[in-house]
Amino acid sequence: MRMVMKYESRSEADERAAFLQAHGIATHVSDMVSMRPNLAHQGRFRAGLWVILEAQYDDAVGLLKDPDHEIENPLSVDQLKHMETEGAARARRTLIKWSVLIVIGLGLVAGAIVVFGP
Repeated sequence: MRMVMKYESRSEADERAAFLQAHGIATHVSDMVSMRPNLAHQGRFRAGLWVILEAQYDDAVGLLKDPDHEIENPLSVDQLKHMETEGAARARRTLIKWSVLIVIGLGLVAGAIVVFGP
């Protein structure tokens, strides 16, 4: 995954992402979090536009500069949907796995406290 551009508004980043996706480029929009603690000095950028596949980076940059850019590696609508559903399923499996491990770990700690005392 590689950042293509930063935007001042999330809606602008979402609009550009939809434009790229309509041309077969897999994208992701993330919120930018300022590292500065003072709210008065937060960064001006609010969203980042990312290309998911490295092979599509040049096409994304070219398409944003020139809407008539010829795309070399477009994905079909089915391929984009498959990537999205597969990514969501993988994230869900990972979350469940780590949740179960944490519960087991906490159970072992609680059991050790009961058996051996505080």
